Amino acid sequence: MTIQPAYGNEAIDFDRFTRVEKSKYVYTIEEVPLINLTPESRTHFIASDRALLSFINNPPGATFPLHHHEAEQILIILEGSEEHVCGDEHFLMQAGDVCIHPSNVPHGGRTTTGFRGIDIFLPPREDYLDLMRKHGLPVGNRSSL
Repeated sequence: MTIQPAYGNEAIDFDRFTRVEKSKYVYTIEEVPLINLTPESRTHFIASDRALLSFINNPPGATFPLHHHEAEQILIILEGSEEHVCGDEHFLMQAGDVCIHPSNVPHGGRTTTGFRGIDIFLPPREDYLDLMRKHGLPVGNRSSL
């Protein structure tokens, strides 16, 4: 099947697609090592030049202490829930909820159910990039692979 794009001139031939073995653009989350953020909280980090993604796993009872950082942070809860604090607001985040943490606004939380989520940091947090380097993970663009 070939699809003509709504913009541009190149058509895409979808019959030639196969599962990715290795790509400079595609990651498989389970193949990225888990890194401890706290004694309870673990994540898979993937970084580009302008963003850092954290695929976070918090078990039931995990607490992420109040903290702040320069990067804007977007938290997306995929499974479970978290009692969350952002600035002067306290709320229960559940699967499907998104919280946008402005730069330097204190935030943190506690989960009784455990949760899986995605944190997006813009720009990437330098302390997390250092943690990635410490664990031998690539930081920034992989176009040189």
